Amino acid sequence: MRKIFFLFIFHLLRQFFQNSVYYSISILYHLYREFCIFFEEKAGDFMKRTLLTPLHFGVVLIGLFLLSGISSLLDYDTELVINVGAYGLRLWQTILDLFSPSSIIVIWGADDREYQMLDIFLSTYPYSFSILFISFFAAILISVILSYLMMLLPRNLYKLSVKVVNILDGLPDVFLVVLFQLFIVWLFKQTDILLFNIYTTGEERIYTLPVICLSFLPVVFLMKQFLFQLQEEESKPYVEFSFSKGFKKSYTIWFHVFRNVWIHFFLHLKPIFLLMLSNLLIIEVLFNIKGFMTVLLRTATSSAPAFFIGMLLISVPFFLVFTFGSWLLKKWLKGGEYNV
Repeated sequence: MRKIFFLFIFHLLRQFFQNSVYYSISILYHLYREFCIFFEEKAGDFMKRTLLTPLHFGVVLIGLFLLSGISSLLDYDTELVINVGAYGLRLWQTILDLFSPSSIIVIWGADDREYQMLDIFLSTYPYSFSILFISFFAAILISVILSYLMMLLPRNLYKLSVKVVNILDGLPDVFLVVLFQLFIVWLFKQTDILLFNIYTTGEERIYTLPVICLSFLPVVFLMKQFLFQLQEEESKPYVEFSFSKGFKKSYTIWFHVFRNVWIHFFLHLKPIFLLMLSNLLIIEVLFNIKGFMTVLLRTATSSAPAFFIGMLLISVPFFLVFTFGSWLLKKWLKGGEYNV
């Protein structure tokens, strides 16, 4: 351990003097990862929960803080250089500003007016995350219903619908949003009926089309996962036993097969939620929504403390929720084969 420690310090100092931040961060990451693996192998479940979870939480906070000043790290003077000094000053100024949140200013709007950070966050955060949560739960509900109905289709129709799902899964996010918008415009020109608003103006807020666009790809992704797991379960002996007892296919799939694939569904919730969170920025830009993600994008280069607090508002609640959910899932599995 002592040899590894001194080797780490040597590499860190050497890369610091060579002005290579990336390599130093890479060493820190691998050291932290090896420590977590070593600790998980040696410690018990209680020690893992009580020590590793706060450690992960602390690493998240430190990572977000270091990321908040990243815009000042790179500079251009005849060539691209890494400006460590300006980066350190930006982080120090961020620490000072965090002690007085009411004084943090955000430049926002088409006229680049200055607003207090808390006012902007309180007005945009509920709107953006209401769209996100509505889309999230709609995607779960729709994917479950469609997967169940597809399992009841005849074999030929089932194969055809699986091909359609695979094609839809390969479509880009931006393409789908623009396609929906063009369809609404075409329908309006043909019938003079405007189904949904496709663009916001002023303080107007729209929900329907952004929710549809944001939940479309998660529905397709969850359907693929559901159908794969359902097919795996359908070949198991308990399904044939249920059929031999005279239960219908619809009953067996819903009450027996679906119950055994819920664990796989929960394991995919985190990547689905992260996918929707990243797509939320695309939705806000394409629909001209004055939402939280566009504010966060603006503060990334204009206000490091506001950017840091904005990332905390995203990361910390969901870190706590998913950590608690993982703990509940582990209790349910009682130390089963899944790593959550």
